[in-house]
Amino acid sequence: MSNPLFKTKTVQIQTLSDYLAQIRKQLNMDIKTVSILTQIKPMYLEQLEAGNWDALPADVYIRGFLKSLANLYHVQEQVLIDQYDKEHGFGQIKKPIVQKQRFEIKFTPRTVIIGITGLLTLLAVGYVVSQISSVLTPPKLLLNEPNGDVTIQGNSIIFSGSAEIGADVFINDQAVLTDKNGDFTENLIVSPGLNVIEIVVHNKFNKESKITRRISAEVAEVQAPQQQAVNITLTIGPTSAWIYMEADGAVVQRGTMLPGSTKTISAKEHILLTSANAGSTQVIYNGKDLGKLGREGEVIRNVEFSTTETTPEPTPIESIIN
Repeated sequence: MSNPLFKTKTVQIQTLSDYLAQIRKQLNMDIKTVSILTQIKPMYLEQLEAGNWDALPADVYIRGFLKSLANLYHVQEQVLIDQYDKEHGFGQIKKPIVQKQRFEIKFTPRTVIIGITGLLTLLAVGYVVSQISSVLTPPKLLLNEPNGDVTIQGNSIIFSGSAEIGADVFINDQAVLTDKNGDFTENLIVSPGLNVIEIVVHNKFNKESKITRRISAEVAEVQAPQQQAVNITLTIGPTSAWIYMEADGAVVQRGTMLPGSTKTISAKEHILLTSANAGSTQVIYNGKDLGKLGREGEVIRNVEFSTTETTPEPTPIESIIN
C-alpha cells in the first residue's frame, strides 16, 4: 500500500485553564502567593487551572476571578473573558429571523396626548412602585465565601460578598469597607474554638439583612518567633476591632480581629499600628502591658513602636500615641 501524500497533524489549542496555569508559572508564582494577592481562595485557583468549572461558584464570581487575575498577571481582562465565553458557548445562540411587518402610525393631536399621558402615568407608577419596594424590601446581601459553617486550621479566614450599593456593612458590629459596586472582602482574625460571626447590612430606610456563619478554628500550638528589638502583642475584646499593622515597612495585618483573638508581631526597627476600636485593643509592648489603646469606638492611627528606647520604661499609652 502506498504512503498517503498528506498526513494530518493534530493541533492542540490552548484552553483558558492551560493559559492561566502557564502564565502563573512564567511569573514564578505559586497558588498560595496568587491567593494572597488576589483574595481568591486557593481551591478556586486550582479549579480554574484544572478547568473544573462545575466546582466553581456562579458565573458572575468566575468573571470577577478572571478580572483579578488579569490585573495581577498584567494581561488584558477582555482576552480572558472572551476565551471564557468562547469555551462555554456564550454569545453563540442564533436569534431567529423575524420578518418585519410594516405598519403605519397616524399621528393626530389625540394620539399624541394619549401617548404622552400614558407614558407619564407609567413613569409615575414605576417610580412609586420602586420607592415602595425600596422601603419594604430588605437590602441585598450575598456571601460568596465562606459558603457555610466551616472548620479552619489556623486563625485567619476571608469573608467576601456583595451588598446593596450605598448600604452599610458590618461584621460583628465592625464597619466593613465596600467598593462602588457594593462588593467587600475582609480578612478576619478569629479566636480558637467556635466563633459566631454575623454579617449585617443596613440601608437608608433602616431595613436590615443578616447572615450568620459559625467558624470553628483549630489553632495549633506553634513555637514563639525569635524575639527582635520591637515586639507587640495585641489582644482584642470585648468587641471586634479593625487592625492595620506594619513591621519595618511591610504590611503584616489588615482586617478585622474578633473578640478573644490575639496577634504577636516582631520587628527589627519599628512597628506601626492603627486600630478602628481602641477601647478593644490591648497592647503588650516588649513584655510590658500598656493596657487599652484608647476609648471604645475611638480610632487611633499610626501609633509607632520603635527601637528609640532599648529598654523602655512602662509608660501610659497616651505618651506613646503622642
